[in-house]
Amino acid sequence: MSSQPLAENLKPLDVFSAIADDLRQVESAIEAALSTRETMLADVSTHLLRAGGKRIRPALVILASRFPGVELSRVIDVAVAVELIHMATLVHDDVVDNATLRRGRPTVNAVWNNQVSVLTGDYLFAKSFTLLADTGNNRVVRLMSEVVREMSQGELAQIASYFDVNQTEEDYFKRIAQKTGYLIAEACRLGAIMAGASEEQVRSVYEYGMGVGLSFQIADDLLDYFGDEGTVGKPVCGDLKIGILTLPVIHALRHSPERDKLREIIATRAIGDAEVERVKQILEAAGSFEYARRKAREHIEAAVRALDGVPTLTTRPALKTLADFVVNRKF
Repeated sequence: MSSQPLAENLKPLDVFSAIADDLRQVESAIEAALSTRETMLADVSTHLLRAGGKRIRPALVILASRFPGVELSRVIDVAVAVELIHMATLVHDDVVDNATLRRGRPTVNAVWNNQVSVLTGDYLFAKSFTLLADTGNNRVVRLMSEVVREMSQGELAQIASYFDVNQTEEDYFKRIAQKTGYLIAEACRLGAIMAGASEEQVRSVYEYGMGVGLSFQIADDLLDYFGDEGTVGKPVCGDLKIGILTLPVIHALRHSPERDKLREIIATRAIGDAEVERVKQILEAAGSFEYARRKAREHIEAAVRALDGVPTLTTRPALKTLADFVVNRKF
């Protein structure tokens, strides 16, 4: 698989052009799901909708369901539910991280307060599971409840690992699988399940989704160093400043000739812009950024190989394009 970007300004909706009409229906269904007469909840819902998003997870539900003869009506509620769960986790994450920006817009907790954020996230979770229950398929409810459990465990593991210079690469990959990988993988699996795919086909799209999810998070962690606030939509190097040590740092802590200096900086628990620049120099010199890029490519290549197990899936070209977008994205 090529490591070169498909296009410098490629956007998610370009990747999803094959299902653009379906995504418009999903967007309308999300708006309908969030429609309410409760004034405050309506205001918060409008705020979340205006924040937008790439809608990668509901798109994956649709793409993974495109076996011959399957109609959108069989998967649209699941696609909406997956996106609402994603939205709920972001609202809660912003409270945990004391974040004030998300996708370039003020977070719910910044506009209102933490109480409103927590209750909004709870509402979104409840709404999503109502939609899943309405499918009449208990398996999809159980699988998504397991994903929410894993995501919660991943967030708790991340909090416990703040500024921990002894965490391992294995710890990191377990954490990002819980925080990001499982939901993306499950979006793919649920699409295939709702399409009536065989268990072998379901397993193949799940493995694809996990590879995409892991690569997506590694790329996101790299964007924390190389993106800019205008395009990333949140303060850059924010993770490092609050003590979240991602793959490049973990690599450098083991392999950099300046690992003792790096440990010293992290141990201060007071990482400002000057410290960030010094850390970036250490990581670059140690080849840690390139190492993270290589690991992201490895997971994407594994994801694309998994698609060989679903030869009848009509959207395989779009899924391969999405894989290229994830590993090369710049926002």
